[in-house]
Amino acid sequence: MVKMNNNKKFYNEKFNIYSEEEQLLEKKFSHISTLRIFSFLLGLALLLIGIFDDLVIAGIFGVLLLAAFLLFVRIHGEVVKKQEETKSKLKTVGRYNDRFSEQWRNFSDTGKEFLEDDDTVSRDIDLLGKDSLFQLINVCHTEKGRRLFADNLKLKNFDLSKLKKKNDAVAELMEKKEFAIAFESAGIRLSENKHKQDIDRFLNYCDDDKTGVLPAWIEVAKFVFPMIEIALIVLSVLGFFNYGIPLAGFIAILALAGFTSGITENTIVPFYSMGPAIEEYEDMLLLLENEKFESALITELKEHISGECGAVNAFKSLKKISQAYNISYNPFLHIIFTGLFLWDYHIAHFTSKWKKRFGENLVRTFDVIAETENLLSLSVLGCIRETGWAGIYEDNKKAGFEADEMFHPLINPEKVVENSIKLSGGATIITGSNMSGKTTFLRTVAVNLVLAYMGAPVCAKKFKANYMKIFTSMRVMDDVANGISTFYAEILRIKAMAKFKEKDIPMICLIDEIFKGTNSADRIVGAREAITRLAGEKCITLVSTHDFELCDIEDKDKNRADNYHFEEYYDNDELKFDYKIRSGKCTTTNALAILRLAGFEV
Repeated sequence: MVKMNNNKKFYNEKFNIYSEEEQLLEKKFSHISTLRIFSFLLGLALLLIGIFDDLVIAGIFGVLLLAAFLLFVRIHGEVVKKQEETKSKLKTVGRYNDRFSEQWRNFSDTGKEFLEDDDTVSRDIDLLGKDSLFQLINVCHTEKGRRLFADNLKLKNFDLSKLKKKNDAVAELMEKKEFAIAFESAGIRLSENKHKQDIDRFLNYCDDDKTGVLPAWIEVAKFVFPMIEIALIVLSVLGFFNYGIPLAGFIAILALAGFTSGITENTIVPFYSMGPAIEEYEDMLLLLENEKFESALITELKEHISGECGAVNAFKSLKKISQAYNISYNPFLHIIFTGLFLWDYHIAHFTSKWKKRFGENLVRTFDVIAETENLLSLSVLGCIRETGWAGIYEDNKKAGFEADEMFHPLINPEKVVENSIKLSGGATIITGSNMSGKTTFLRTVAVNLVLAYMGAPVCAKKFKANYMKIFTSMRVMDDVANGISTFYAEILRIKAMAKFKEKDIPMICLIDEIFKGTNSADRIVGAREAITRLAGEKCITLVSTHDFELCDIEDKDKNRADNYHFEEYYDNDELKFDYKIRSGKCTTTNALAILRLAGFEV
């Protein structure tokens, strides 16, 4: 059993703080709602009394109460926003607390849509899908962030030259737990936003020089026609002519706006594709801008969003335009503002100016947010488990791996067992009785290698390896539709390993219960051939088996296989396991004992 991470107390305390804050905000919300209704009704009543009964004092108090109503409306909006922030923080901290137990397995986002048919490694070692590493540590809530994190889990973006910078960034984020909570909370609010966002459409708009350009006559019309209309209204009030003329002008402006709506709508397209999500993106960018960082990678991310033409100012301006555009959701106000001021023309004008100033630089903004989410996801494991850092070195001449007190991240810390091992190129055979821990150990090696190559902390006190291409043969399934048996499916996997070995690049092959889909005689002959062919200085071939005959196998250079084993013990006739790996081959079996435990008389 590994030591429980001491951050658990921090998250418990935060959960209690946010719970209390949520209760206080609910009370405040109730009080403000009451005051808002009371001030409006009483203020309106006093104003009417003041008007119709000539009671000046009543009218004054009515105006003051209506002004207070407007103030309460604003406060009410701020309280609602604070409630949303607190609820999302509660969810965030609650998710961290769940990761200390088995409750994380109930998280809805498993990343299963990123599993590809030929991605056997992700399936074999639970990188994606139900009960996976993605499900445990993912804190990405933007689609771009989720895709990036999934690609990193599959090691699609591995770059040894950038690994140190990523380690430094992740290590710094592990210490900035308040920032991590706030940033993920904004992401949760974004993902729960009921209005659909079309980021690709928005980015295409920003990146397209042909969109967002208004005809010159609209730039003139947006001032000339409203000025004429206002002048007509003033002249009619002064008695120069009746109200029919400004009314006709009002209708004419509405008609003009209607006939040219296609031009303005094409310019205002960001609001259709972004909508209310603008505020959440602004929150995330402000959090990133206002936090102080030392690591080079995050500092570089911050540089992009800051400055006069940076993303922070872009979203601040975009929010103001969006708020002005929201008038269009009120048909009555929209008609009034359009007929008097050609409102959509002005919104289109400000949008066009915004695009010219910010559009080119904004395209990378969503990459910055996604990369920040990705780095935060990599930091999660260090916040919920006792972890260390891997030393990944470049060596194209041989394969090597060493770990002390290594354990599996997906197993409850109260139950998981640590193991140490040192492997080098060649064959390593692991024997042991049923349920003793062989398969779990293979997965522990593989998943910690993935963590190390991703730039995340590893579940080990000491971890050292060179970069090796990872191959697995564990959850091998038949394919009835294509007439492929389990045995043949496993042959195809091992064939792929042998094919890659021809590239003469360091690799590690983890094979569980080799060729279990065929009879014992063929299995042993086939296994010997496969292991002998794979094993070599640049290939660690780690194989679990019940076939003791494989323990004395040699590779092509006549190097004997290393042997390790797991074993069981009995306590008052009860079968138990300590899940500790030991040198040498196993000398015991427990199949009959397990059958008896299952109720069979043998």
